[in-house]
Amino acid sequence: MVVRAGSINAAAESLGVTQPAVSNQLRRLQEWLGEPLYRRHGRGITATPIGRDLLRLALQLEGVLADAEGLRRDAQGFQQGSLLLAASQTNAEFLLLPAIARFQKLYPGITVRLHSGNSEEARARLDVADLVFVEDAPLAARDRGVGARLLVTTDIRLLLHPRHPLAADGPEAAVALAALAGEAVVWREPGSGTRERVEAAFREAGLVPEVRYEFSGTAAVRAAVRCGLGVGFVSALAETPPDLRSRPLLPAIRQELSVIHQGPMSRSGTAFLRVLDEVLAAEETG
Repeated sequence: MVVRAGSINAAAESLGVTQPAVSNQLRRLQEWLGEPLYRRHGRGITATPIGRDLLRLALQLEGVLADAEGLRRDAQGFQQGSLLLAASQTNAEFLLLPAIARFQKLYPGITVRLHSGNSEEARARLDVADLVFVEDAPLAARDRGVGARLLVTTDIRLLLHPRHPLAADGPEAAVALAALAGEAVVWREPGSGTRERVEAAFREAGLVPEVRYEFSGTAAVRAAVRCGLGVGFVSALAETPPDLRSRPLLPAIRQELSVIHQGPMSRSGTAFLRVLDEVLAAEETG
């Protein structure tokens, strides 16, 4: 500011401080550098060669600070930034995509990245993701010392080939777990929240299902059932394809979809959850 203004008095006036305050800062800076920063003359001061070198660095620092301030304003105004989501496939496919579409319309400057897998893979990203969406109860997530909230409670349904004997009854006729004792089951991969809930239900019923087929992802399970390899299990949130059939189970297998996060949420994460709540509310009323 002294170089720009041409004198210490003019710089003090521009900065809104006293002339001794500016002189004191210049003296301390000169002592730190160990070389004279300026020469006095009748019209004010002139920077020395080393003073001009330091001025060049100071201008670079000023530019970086201005960029940082601009970044802060943009982030607070959601003009730019990023949002990293990790989710189980059920969350990603049936809950998040409509919310992401709405979020991008509201905040086009925010880059959204979604990593989907099973619930175990999603939890593994808890340290790096803004929000993690799992098939688990919020209380189980809180045991890990993280923030958690329940989003949706639904059921898991039995997925059948249309020519399977259990598909003969109506779509809302419940199938007892005991009726599946001798069935070939198309399982999701280990770590799937859907698989964990179904296996727990079988154990509670005293049944030990055979693990004959194991596929990664809901789409692969649908394809395997379509080919007649066995029966599968899917979230009730999923629409049943027209060439397949689904039925509820007895006793019902409940499925809880939750969001978890480390520490305080980012501003973009808070905004996304607000948008997700709006989308879920609209679906309930619609």
